[in-house]
Amino acid sequence: MPKAGGRSPAKQDPFSRRGRARGSGLFSCRSRTANYLWLAVRLKNSVVLVTGASSGIGEATALAFARKGAQLALCARRLPRLQEVAERCREAGSPRVTTKRVDIRDRTQARGFVAAALRDFDRVDVLVNNAGLGASGRLLDLPEEKARELVETNILGVVWTTQAALPALIAARAGVIINVSSIAGVRAAPYSALYSATKYAVTGLSHALRGELSGTGVKVCAVYPAVTATEFFSVSGGRPLGPVYPARWVANLIVRTARFPRRDAMVLPFRLAHLAEPILGGLIDQAIGEARRRSEPDVTR
Repeated sequence: MPKAGGRSPAKQDPFSRRGRARGSGLFSCRSRTANYLWLAVRLKNSVVLVTGASSGIGEATALAFARKGAQLALCARRLPRLQEVAERCREAGSPRVTTKRVDIRDRTQARGFVAAALRDFDRVDVLVNNAGLGASGRLLDLPEEKARELVETNILGVVWTTQAALPALIAARAGVIINVSSIAGVRAAPYSALYSATKYAVTGLSHALRGELSGTGVKVCAVYPAVTATEFFSVSGGRPLGPVYPARWVANLIVRTARFPRRDAMVLPFRLAHLAEPILGGLIDQAIGEARRRSEPDVTR
């Protein structure tokens, strides 16, 4: 019998800090291995933070986690759109969803988003750094304002939210950080020079941080979407080359990566192309460059 006013051990939440430290049932082991396995077994009631969740990959990712029964903290710049996504997540099965308008470039706002999630849920289990912008066109023509916006959103936005979440993740000795990079983060595309550079930075940040967090129980993963059906090209000023994949494909890959963390996660078509890189790299550059020249992208929009 539990003590008066106490909590029954049978109802101890294995997703809480106390539950993961002491454990109950399947998670009774105190080892870091057990702290890791709890997430691989289930996502129900886990706390997932998603940036840039008002559309595209972020929206699809929020819905995919909602279907698994995860609790969600979502942020984006467009609050009305974000609230619509939140309602769909509740309908899809998420027991609790919070939203916050955030410009991820602003360090104070980004850290405030994570702080609000910690107040609301008392923990972070998965952080998905998805918010990002694109730009297509010649580097020579790239306006300074657009260049700064790309760097501050795609790189510093990831830094700010990660810095804010790390103390709680390290204290819990568990959790997963998933940084959404791009195929441009391992195979730079002509006419996307600075965008590719920012995604290379996300890839490098992910790999370096993984080493820094070795032994803490916190996993760091990078996900590489191929060309995805989102608002990306209408905003960036370019046109997609080759096949365009549904955002839900990337979202499902992100969910799988949260359950079974791995260093790099790629959609299958790009994984095959990546294997051919040492042999066909030069030909790929020429083909992409010629195709992009014909598309006549414009970064001034």
